[in-house]
Amino acid sequence: MPNRVPMKKNSVDLIWSIGELSSLFEKRTNMGGFLQDVVERIAQHMESDVCSVYLYDEEADTLVLRATHGLNRELVGQVQLRLGEGITGTALKELRPIREARAGKSPRFKPIPNLGEEQYESFLAVPIKRGLNRIGVMVLQHHQSDYFDVQDARAIQAITSQLAATLENVEILMELHGSRAQPEQSVAERQRLFVGRPLSEGIGRGSTVSFGQRGELIHASPVGGGNAPEGCARFEAALRKAQEQLEVLQIEIEDDFADVASLIFNSHLLMLKDDQFSGAMIREIENGASPEQAVITVVNQYVTLFSQSRNSRVQEKTQDVKDLGHRLVRNLSGDPDVEGDYRGQVLLATELYPSELVKIAAQQPEALILQDGGVTAHIAVLARSMALPVVLCRDERLFGLPDGTPVLVDAVEGNVYVDPEQEVIDRYRESLDAIQQAVAVDIPEQTISADRERVHLLANINIFHDARAARKNKAEGIGLYRSEFPFIVQNTFPTEEEQYRIYRQVIESVEGKPVTMRTLDVGGDKILPHADLHETNPFLGFRGIRFCLAHPEIFRDQLRALLRAGEGADLRLMLPMISSVDEFDSACALLEECRRQLADEGIPHNGKPLVGAMIELPSAVEMVHVLARKAGFLSIGSNDLVMYLLGVDRANERVGHMYIHYHPAVLRALKRVAVAAARARCPLSICGEAAADEHMLPFLLGIGIRILSVEPRQLPRLKQLVSRISIRDARGIARRMLSFERVEQVRRYLESNAS
Repeated sequence: MPNRVPMKKNSVDLIWSIGELSSLFEKRTNMGGFLQDVVERIAQHMESDVCSVYLYDEEADTLVLRATHGLNRELVGQVQLRLGEGITGTALKELRPIREARAGKSPRFKPIPNLGEEQYESFLAVPIKRGLNRIGVMVLQHHQSDYFDVQDARAIQAITSQLAATLENVEILMELHGSRAQPEQSVAERQRLFVGRPLSEGIGRGSTVSFGQRGELIHASPVGGGNAPEGCARFEAALRKAQEQLEVLQIEIEDDFADVASLIFNSHLLMLKDDQFSGAMIREIENGASPEQAVITVVNQYVTLFSQSRNSRVQEKTQDVKDLGHRLVRNLSGDPDVEGDYRGQVLLATELYPSELVKIAAQQPEALILQDGGVTAHIAVLARSMALPVVLCRDERLFGLPDGTPVLVDAVEGNVYVDPEQEVIDRYRESLDAIQQAVAVDIPEQTISADRERVHLLANINIFHDARAARKNKAEGIGLYRSEFPFIVQNTFPTEEEQYRIYRQVIESVEGKPVTMRTLDVGGDKILPHADLHETNPFLGFRGIRFCLAHPEIFRDQLRALLRAGEGADLRLMLPMISSVDEFDSACALLEECRRQLADEGIPHNGKPLVGAMIELPSAVEMVHVLARKAGFLSIGSNDLVMYLLGVDRANERVGHMYIHYHPAVLRALKRVAVAAARARCPLSICGEAAADEHMLPFLLGIGIRILSVEPRQLPRLKQLVSRISIRDARGIARRMLSFERVEQVRRYLESNAS
């Protein structure tokens, strides 16, 4: 390969020439033409094979390819990246230039079909900003590896600083030159691809149905009135069919979703039989309305009434009414192949309660698109447990799509294709076929490292439905059962008896393997709809064990139910958000009180469960040597531990990129916990995202952690990875990672090991 040819102009000359770029507007009447001249001029001066400009759409929170020299220009305006996605998105999110000597081997590289990037080795991405405003990214690429150096990055930084001012004023300049916006197009014509972020993986295709705001009325295609007796007969048939559908649906979901879906459609069935509801529809038909219009009229009356109520439980019924309206209208279509549920449809919703999500998922939609911004952690967990593909998107234009619009939802990458072309459909159909035809790997019952050391891989269980996936993927027990979901989904606190039945079902599902049940962990972003937990700063407020100790009547019911359900089982009870030894002791005292009560009452129960503490607060890390001596086991909750150690809310777009579980402070805290547990001979596990990160796996094994609890779907992959890791090598990797003082040092080390 020939040596690199020096640039024809030095950086200063290049900057001066860029300063003249505004004159290019004399030749151009639109922004696209101007930007095309910009990239061609820079590619020429920088001796670069490729120069591209991505501009940041703040409203949609995406980067859009707006001009390119050297790549496929047919994709200009179509290629979109989320903030933080790929090398380009990362450069803008972190507001720093990124140079890659071999882009294809970088874990940040995101290949884009048909763009033509694969042939270019070197990659330089420089953010375009003005003050605190993100404007876009300039990208240079070259076929020769390690082509761009530090001086090139500085030159492009200088260029982008001048270009930023021009781009910020580009609309004004175009207006001065007589450019005007094109006539308004329909949403589908104007935008064919929306880029969001995946919440629950999967792929779905169907026609849209809008949920909108809770108070938003529902609509249907107008159908003229007709013969009243005939209309009443059609309606009665649709009503009977709806009742039969709901009764069957309730029976079907009881087995897998009894903990969060028990009798969830009973309100639907009661309303169908209520004369004020279905009877009002019949009266509308008798007065000349079509059955479809009668349903819409009455449903919208209830939507208005419920949404305006001050009672949150009444507000929550708004979606129930919309569900019924949707079901009745679909049944009225007369098509025998159309069920009254959401099969063949993709739902668009701006807000959802967890209980609404469960009801929606049970009715088998192809996918769900939620408006980004207000989605809480338990919505994400529920969606994944119910295997519902979900994409979050900020762009309000997507939620303005008319009902019936064909869409394809890629909840792996976070893309939503509106009225997708056949090429897109075929590509995803091939992907789905490949997934469905893939032969499952032979998953071992036990997990053993390459040098024959035992490692235990357990499953996180969110709802009972996950237990089936845990068994299928050979989980060695349950490392975390999140007991809060029955509390979150239902609009009342479950009784001791209700909880006992749920917990017993979970415990029996593992057939004698260990089960770790986390006690009620609410607060932060896990809000109970029926409890007053609204706080100025909920993450530093009334959450976890604090809530339980402040409500002993609720805590006692749960502890009694757990002890009863754990009779004869290998039961471990895990206390969340422990910040002090005092809290641990107080919870243990309450547990002992419940154990004595059950014994006095002659009720069978587990009299000696292991009681453990979650290590997720800096104060718990400081006191871990004491907790390790007192507790039956410890479990590191990595998600919250990283958040509290670094003071970073990962859902906050301004600081989310700073949420790094390989931060040197996090690594040292993990090591400290592992050492304390080993000295006290206290079993130690870890759950959360770090536990499933293949790059972190050698470190975790290297510091002595031998129990990992992850989502069931991740078990086969991690079991294979562990089998290839030598614990001796892992100890060396851990020592090396602990020697670093800077995040960038750790990042480069992980990337070099990955390659």
